[in-house]
Amino acid sequence: MGETDKTEFTFLEKGREYKVYGVMFYSTRTDFLVSPESSGPLWVPSNIFDIEDETLPSDWGFIFTDKKEGYADLHEAFGINALCGYLDLIRSYRHYIG
Repeated sequence: MGETDKTEFTFLEKGREYKVYGVMFYSTRTDFLVSPESSGPLWVPSNIFDIEDETLPSDWGFIFTDKKEGYADLHEAFGINALCGYLDLIRSYRHYIG
């Protein structure tokens, strides 16, 4: 959560549809993992999007970060409670950090 109230997400195009690759749950907010054409994948606050399709892909999984080796650091350092997304994202911390 490196952004502030003044952070702008100008790399996102208004009215454009973005595929969500993961969902990150904090106690006070939820972020989506998207991959805009102008940058690599990144987490952005979900409240800046309108949801067009509320279904989850059948090949996604879910973890509680405090119970998963490696991911517990995310819980302790950033307050990330859970992750949901494609299987490499939630099964491999090495993949998660890039």
